Amino acid sequence: MGRNALIGPATDYIAGELRAQKSRKQWTFDYLEQRSGLARSTIDRALKGHGALAIEALVPLAQAMELDLAALMREAMRRAELASDAERHGDK
Repeated sequence: MGRNALIGPATDYIAGELRAQKSRKQWTFDYLEQRSGLARSTIDRALKGHGALAIEALVPLAQAMELDLAALMREAMRRAELASDAERHGDK
């Protein structure tokens, strides 16, 4: 299974929340690089939902963006479960 096979509703939700927080706070990529210690390319991929994001990147990014990672993960899991249930039942 490649990294792209790991992208789905959970990734989409987290990427959307990261983008929304960046927009709400009007933070630049430079500012997020400085706060998180992550490369701009990693931050950009996370915000776009391109590829699976390693937990080692997600933790400092969520902290830098003042987001509750546990709450993000709970909602991401809920959305993934709903999508899985819909797929099993033929709903798309």
